[in-house]
Amino acid sequence: MGRFGIAWSAFWKILGSNEAAEAWRTARADPEDAETKQAPEQTKDGEEPGGASVHTLVLLQREGRLVDFLCEDIDGFPDAQVGAAVRQVHANCRKVLRENFGIEPIHESKEGDSVQVPEGFDPRSIRVTGNASSQPPFTGVLRHRGWRATKADLPMRSAKLDPLVIVAAEVEAK
Repeated sequence: MGRFGIAWSAFWKILGSNEAAEAWRTARADPEDAETKQAPEQTKDGEEPGGASVHTLVLLQREGRLVDFLCEDIDGFPDAQVGAAVRQVHANCRKVLRENFGIEPIHESKEGDSVQVPEGFDPRSIRVTGNASSQPPFTGVLRHRGWRATKADLPMRSAKLDPLVIVAAEVEAK
């Protein structure tokens, strides 16, 4: 799995789990002060590791304010207010996905349908759960169709900007 696939998988895991989000936040914490930080390593093409993945977050933040929403502590807000925010974030982030990615289901059947998993299946595309102690083929119930990116067409970024900045801090001068 390439960097994009790993980042995409991590993104959805963090989105769906408070524990995963906290683990990511803890892993990203850097106790060193800015003066002792080393410059990030660069890949062969000169891009910082994770740059394209962070750029995806930039787009989702710019259009849908996804990072703001996910980093906000929503425990004190009423469900109706959270629901209203989710609708707007969902609509705007979905627009980003449609404009920049081709996404299609891995399995064409409907969730809940009985399906056959053939011998020689790709375990990166199909995860078999439940009573799978024998060899394929397996018969079971499709619980999730899965998703596959068919394209990733991110807009160009300025080489002059820090590729790890998702959104700049905003200060209103008085």
